[in-house]
Parts: sequence; structure tokens; C-alpha cells
Amino acid sequence: MKIGILGVGHLAQYLVQGAHGVEFVLSPGSGGKAERLAARFGCVVARSNQAVVDQCALVLVCLPAATGPSVLAGLQFRDGQSVCSAMAGAAWGALAAAVAPARAFCTMMPGFANAFSVGPSLLFPDDADWAAFLARLGPVHRFDDAQSYETAAVFGAMSGASFYLLRQLMRWYVAQGLEEGVARVLVAETFRGNAEVFLQSDAGLDAIADGVTTKGGITAQLVAVLEDKGALAAWDAGMDAVLARMVPGR
Repeated sequence: MKIGILGVGHLAQYLVQGAHGVEFVLSPGSGGKAERLAARFGCVVARSNQAVVDQCALVLVCLPAATGPSVLAGLQFRDGQSVCSAMAGAAWGALAAAVAPARAFCTMMPGFANAFSVGPSLLFPDDADWAAFLARLGPVHRFDDAQSYETAAVFGAMSGASFYLLRQLMRWYVAQGLEEGVARVLVAETFRGNAEVFLQSDAGLDAIADGVTTKGGITAQLVAVLEDKGALAAWDAGMDAVLARMVPGR
């Protein structure tokens, strides 16, 4: 499998690291990132963005969302090509117009977790080639309708924000005198274990919450403080704001 990448930043670095067995052709002009990836993973660095497009039937767009559309508008794509955008908030319709006559697809993934091949990816619309590539990076969720994909794509921000939550919890333990390495592992293992409960248990979410909460107990105490401070509802407000930014009018 050969894939060209336009835009070599952190996301492209994570994907190259996680997608074993893929031949990557990278765009230049990334402050040396492309050259470092080439040296480490055997990628090819093209002379220009257009050279990436000319050499690859599959093109992955990892450009910044603010400048990506204008970059794509200056490139010449061809019939039979397949272009998948990982730009946050990139509307499929606008992407399709920019890369015509190539076929257009959108994806979203957490990034860092994909470097370890454990991060979920979204794909809209479904496509066998892109699904096969994304499967090298973790689970793939395929969507056939734009609205469901747009809603699910907010998880890109949710994933990033979750690191701030994990860091906040770890820092609390450290402030109380727990060794940093122990705190990091404890927080990570707790969230990983709870995630497995969500994935493996047949119980509903309310039943799971009730099952770990004793009336008047320490979990109930912590949840009450968080609710009083608006900490839980703030996640709704934040994700609403991200969705409105990514999909104006939603």
C-alpha cells in the first residue's frame, strides 16, 4: 500500500509510526519533520505537494484546517485518485469540490493513540482502501451519513481533552505526595480498566454507575462536588461548542 501525505505535522508523524507496512510519500517544507520520518521509517520526501499528488493514487490530507482548503485548491488531482482528509471540521462537500475529479473521503482519529495502533478512526463515506489503511492504526468506525459522522468527529477534541483530565488527576496525587510514576500508572490503569467495563459489560450506563456508587460513599461524595462545580455539565458545553465550530448551524 502506497499513500501520499500532504502536511507533515504531529498527526502525520503518529500515523506513519503506527501504520506498519505502508509506503509513505511525504510533502516537504515541514521544518525537517519529513526528513526525520524518512530517516526513521523509510518514507520518501517529495519535491512538492503536487509531486505527492502525482505519485500516489491514495492521498491523505493532514494539513492545518485553516490553510488546507486553499492548498488543495492549488493542486491538480486526477480521475481514479482517492483523497481522504483528516482536517478537523473539513466538510465533505467542500473537500469533494476541491479535489475533483478524485473521490473524497473524511476521517478523524485521536492521533497519538494511533502511533501505538490502538486509536479508533472514523471514515465517511465508507471505502475499502481507506478502511484497510485505518485498520492498521486501530478500530475503524464507518459512516454512511454525514450527520452521524460529524457528530462522532467531535471525539477528536474529546480525546485530546481527556489527556488534560488525566493530567489533572495525576497532578493531584503528586501534590499529595505520591510518586509521579506511580500516579501516572494508577490513573492510566484505572481509566483503561473502566473503559473495558464499557466495552465488555452488557449492563446499561446507569446500571454501571449505580453499581460502583454507594449512597453516602466516597464516589457519591466526589460526584456531588463535581456536579456542584459544574464539572460534568461543562463537558457537554465544551463539546457543543466544538460541534458548532466544526459544523456551523448544528
